[in-house]
Parts: sequence; C-alpha cells; structure tokens
Amino acid sequence: MKKSICLLVFVLILCASITSCLQSTSNPMEKAAPYFENMKKVSDSDNGTLWGKTLYGPSMFVDVQTRNLVANQQNKENTLERKGNLFFGQLPEDIIIANTKFNYCGEDWTCVIWDSDRDLQFATQILIHESWHRIQDEIGLPACGSSNQYLDETEGELLLKLELTILNSLLQDDSKDLAEGLRDAMTVRKYRQTLFPNGNENQFECHEGMAEYTAFKLLPLDNEKIRKDLVAAAITKGMDNNGFSNSFAYLTGPAYGLFLDELVPNWRNSICAGKTLPDVISTIVPIPDTVDVEEIEAITARYNATEYLSKERTRLEARDKEDATLRARFADSKWLLIPNDSIEFGFNPGERLVAYDTIGVIYTTMQLSGKFGTLEVHNGILCTNNWSCFIIPYSEGHCDAKISLAPGYAIETVDEKCYSVVKK
Repeated sequence: MKKSICLLVFVLILCASITSCLQSTSNPMEKAAPYFENMKKVSDSDNGTLWGKTLYGPSMFVDVQTRNLVANQQNKENTLERKGNLFFGQLPEDIIIANTKFNYCGEDWTCVIWDSDRDLQFATQILIHESWHRIQDEIGLPACGSSNQYLDETEGELLLKLELTILNSLLQDDSKDLAEGLRDAMTVRKYRQTLFPNGNENQFECHEGMAEYTAFKLLPLDNEKIRKDLVAAAITKGMDNNGFSNSFAYLTGPAYGLFLDELVPNWRNSICAGKTLPDVISTIVPIPDTVDVEEIEAITARYNATEYLSKERTRLEARDKEDATLRARFADSKWLLIPNDSIEFGFNPGERLVAYDTIGVIYTTMQLSGKFGTLEVHNGILCTNNWSCFIIPYSEGHCDAKISLAPGYAIETVDEKCYSVVKK
C-alpha cells in the first residue's frame, strides 16, 4: 500500500513537471488565435456590405521588443512556421513596427503591435481599423497625411474641442435635434477652417476617420445605444489627448459616421466617390458661408462649454512656453539632415506637433527606416512641410537619437550649420 501511494505521488509530481515544462515552452503569442477568429467572424458577418469589400485578409501581431510575429496565414515566401492555424516568424529589421498596413513579402498586410493584455473587443477594433487601411486604396480612398498642425495650437485646439463637445452631446442625448446639432458642429468647423485655411481636415478625416468609424460600426454589439456610448466615451477620453493634428479624426469620424447612418444611409458611396463628410452633411443641413465670433460664443453657451474652454485656454497658453523651449533647442543647435529618399516612418498619432517657423513641424518621437539605415528619435525631429527632409539637432559625432547607417552611407558636413546623411 505504501509503495502504491509513493508511486502515485511520484506520478503526480512527474505530470506536474511535464505540464510546467510544456507551459514554459509554449509561445505566448498563441493567445492571438481568438483575436484572428473574432476578426474573421466580424468580416464574414459584414460580407463587404459596408464598403463593398471584405476586411479579413493577411494580418499579423508583432512584438516590439523581439520583432517576433504571429500571423493568420503563410507569407508568399513560405518562410513562416505553422502551428495549427497560426504562423510564426520574425519581422525583418527594415520594417517599422506600428499599428498600420505595410507590404511584406510582396503583399499588403495588416499589422498590430502585440499586447497580450488586450481584451477581445479592443483587439478586434484595432484589427478592423488597420484592415480597413489595407483595403482603402481598392475602395477609392487613398491614404492621406495630416496637414493640420494648428489643431495643436491654442485657438485651433479650443475650436476642435468645442466641435467635439457638440458631438458628444448628440451621442449621449437622443432627444436632441440631430440636424440642428450637426449644423452647430459644422458651423464651428467652418469658423476654424476660415481662421486656418491651409489645413486638410476634411480629407484626413476620410482616411483615419473612416477607418475608426468602421472599427466601431462593425463591432458585434447588442444595440446601437451601446455603440454610441462607446464612441462618446472615446471622445471624452480623447479630449485629454496631448495632440490632435494626427488624432482628431479618430474622434470625429466615428461620431459623424453614426449620425449619417441615421440620416443618409448610402452616405459611404459619396465618400468613395470623393466627397468629404462636410460635403455630405451640407446636403441635409445648411452650413453658413461665413461665421462670426458672436455665433461661436452663442454655440459655446448653448452647449454649456464656456467655463470649460476658458480653463482650457489658460492651460494651453501656459503650454505655449514649452513649445518655445523646444523650438529654441533646434534654433540653438546644428542640424543633421536626412533626405527623404522613399523613407518609411512611424510616429504616435496622439502626440502633438509644434510648428517651426515656416520650415515644418516638430514631432516628439519618430522611427525612420530607409536606404540610409534606421533612426529612432524620442526628443524631437523636424519634418519639412513638403516631407522632403527630416532634421534632428546634432553636434559632430553626437545626437539625442539612435542612428544606424547602412553600408555605403556616411554623415558629412554641409556648412557650419548643417550635416547631412549622404551616400558615399
């Protein structure tokens, strides 16, 4: 009997050891399986109804630290290791890791940064958003960069926050007159765009805004009230963003999209045909040609936003001093110029931009990858307005960035103020 008990204990210990060993050697990225499965269910349920094309396609999650990837299918070069319905490998060094779409092994892929702590709904949202970017060219909506740096300046940001306040009010209260609220929101936008006429808000909104609208629209939810509540919560949280030049459309796009679903069911056809959201909204509510400050003040009072925007103005004007310090850092140093020779770059859309003279805008962080090599910046990089060049503060042999030059490239002196990355 004692021998039997000892044998049983030994077997249990052995089984526990084997289980522990198997768990330790399993790949944590296998947790991506339900993410891909849920994305496919969402895509199959839509079946191309929303945009005329199904969203599910080549997709991967990538670990930023290790560059390990897990994909939902094999790549065209057949280099990934299959395990069940998942495919594992490592992303090449010359591809920047971001939530995006990129060409990998001769095919467009959806890429999402790996985070094992994401819940299923949030992971699905990101997959939908980035999958829409993968197909947007095919549905007639080419990618578009933002030229709206004034949204990270005091007046532009305050007027954007007034527009967002209106949208949030409409999302949270179904008793409000939707047409009247849209007219108020468009009036504020018209005034802002009159003050800052060189932006491309409406076009950028067709890029990022439609991707985020799709992410909310296709989430399998019990009712539309929950969907509106989620968009309202995103706006409430987004009002505290550090920057809006590259992120505002994530907030406005879903809201306007849900409203237009109620008023103009086929509105997406107009977007694919080249119209913008204000173009579509103007067909159902009158948007004034000119707007004066008195009307903006009246709208501000109507939505009980006077005190909030006054406090925000005080905070933002103090922030302007920080911008002056950042500009001085570039003004007081020598520059390293990196010509944009088909460079791939990535940045955080939630970071604010700081205009630098008439030359361009300063991003806080950015990753570059191109023929020249790679660059990782965490303390400011100046991008020229025409994207022809990237600039960082530099003293000979030293910069506050991680730069790795490809063979055949070197840093050479241009003049007493500048250095440049050149091909030898």
